[in-house]
Amino acid sequence: MFNFLLPLLFLLPCAAQAGGTGYQLENVTLETLREASLPPAPAVTVPFRADGRAGGKYFNSYILKAIAYLYSNYGLKGYDINSILTHDITYHTFGTIPARHAPLTMCVAAQMEIILTAFELYAKETGDYTVYDYLPKRSFEGLEITALKGHIWVNHDFKADGTADALINFGMGERRAFEDLSPGDFVNINRTTRTGHAVTFLGYINSTGKIQPAYNSTVVGFKYFSSQGRAAAGEGGFDYRYAVFSKFGCPAMPYKRDCEVIYSADQRMLNTGTMLSPGYWTGVMPQASDETSGETVLNRTFFNGITTDD
Repeated sequence: MFNFLLPLLFLLPCAAQAGGTGYQLENVTLETLREASLPPAPAVTVPFRADGRAGGKYFNSYILKAIAYLYSNYGLKGYDINSILTHDITYHTFGTIPARHAPLTMCVAAQMEIILTAFELYAKETGDYTVYDYLPKRSFEGLEITALKGHIWVNHDFKADGTADALINFGMGERRAFEDLSPGDFVNINRTTRTGHAVTFLGYINSTGKIQPAYNSTVVGFKYFSSQGRAAAGEGGFDYRYAVFSKFGCPAMPYKRDCEVIYSADQRMLNTGTMLSPGYWTGVMPQASDETSGETVLNRTFFNGITTDD
């Protein structure tokens, strides 16, 4: 039972206080669970039922642990479109992936940092460090078609319209329709304002912001985690938002909103998918060609970081 409850601990508000001391995963005990207090939002709400993807084939549980860790230790440090990673990240024995303008970061870099942090937590918890052998460190630094970063940064020529596509293109992900998402899946959105965002899905919401256990007729959007907002500490950076589809207007929510999001079954407009656990990675890798010889150029106007209540 404790092993079942452990991943849920990191979804609770007590595990996600920006600037506070984060839980040490190896020190969490059943007593820790009993004593945990519940401060108010913003934080990830525990789903009404556990999802089978939390273990086994899917990597969702480690993505969620990474979010809890990053918000607790690096939350709300500031947003900047030219910044990458809130801190330097050690890529096992292969060197360091350096941050640029830390602790500021932006949305596509936030998704890459979540993945890298999930790698670290997974390796420490399981002792399986072969997770770092699948992609070279360069894959998180370069912007060419053979680099995962070049796909996470979004490049239509690479057939990469979001983080989900990036993972699929490298044999690390699987397509999920929006209606089938689970907490810890990835979404890239487009807005009616011709801007967009890269985020991690945390749950469906109704018109009052209440988390729904699954997609249903009351769903107006979803709760997510990413980096957005302003440059000043406390006003931007790693944080939560309530995304609302444009057809539902912009109702009041428990925390900051991201309205005018376009709902579409077209993956170019609403890009959705999940990350596979390392044992299920297929080894598929994009290959360079004359048509895809360039590098991804980040669309800074599109990814401007501003949401409705910023």
